[in-house]
Amino acid sequence: MFTHHSPATISAPASAYSHGVSAPANARWLHISGQIAINPDGTIVDGGEAQMQLCWERIFAILEDAGMNKENLVKVTAYLTDANLVGMYRDVRDRNMEGVLTASTLLVVSALAHPDWLVEIEAVAAG
Repeated sequence: MFTHHSPATISAPASAYSHGVSAPANARWLHISGQIAINPDGTIVDGGEAQMQLCWERIFAILEDAGMNKENLVKVTAYLTDANLVGMYRDVRDRNMEGVLTASTLLVVSALAHPDWLVEIEAVAAG
């Protein structure tokens, strides 16, 4: 359904993503707001890996609610508050994505909207 664009004329992606992804002209688009690690009871999950995992679980729940799945993801943007979490983020992303490639941006920022949030992940899907 999607076409991946990582031309040989530029450097290869730095990890498991595609430089570009295009969807067919008749695709239905879903923009997923930045997901953070808050449980249904309002508590914040502790620890980088646990926060990342919950963010992915929330994204997958939203996709399912829209009748989509991870294979519909076109673009993922992740925000981390600590550069030391980059490797862990890639591991958690790769484990959750199970080989599905998207366009991807990863940023290290000084802070998110709450001081206990270590990661926020937003996504765009098409189907």
